[in-house]
Amino acid sequence: MSNDEWSMADSIEKIMNAMNDKGLSPEDVFDQMDSDQDGRINGPELHKGLSNLVGDLLSPAQISTIIQTLDTNEDHRIDLEELRTALTNSEEE
Repeated sequence: MSNDEWSMADSIEKIMNAMNDKGLSPEDVFDQMDSDQDGRINGPELHKGLSNLVGDLLSPAQISTIIQTLDTNEDHRIDLEELRTALTNSEEE
C-alpha cells in the first residue's frame, strides 16, 4: 500500500479482516506480533507482524503513526490492552 493510499482506519480494518478470516482473537494477534514475548509490541515487531498478518509493508512513519495512535500510556509500545481497545472500538463503528 502506498503512502498516498494509507490510512490508520484502513490498517485497523485490515487487521480485523485478517483476524476474522483466520479465526484469531486480539490475544492471538498480539502473541504473533510480540516476538520477544516482553508483553509489548515495538516498531520492528509491528512492522513484521503487519507484513505477516495482512501482507502490508508500511513505512517507518506509518508504523510510528500506528504506535502513537494506539499507545495510550505513552511508552512508545503497544500492549495487549491497547491493541484490544483499538480493535474493539473499530468493531463498534
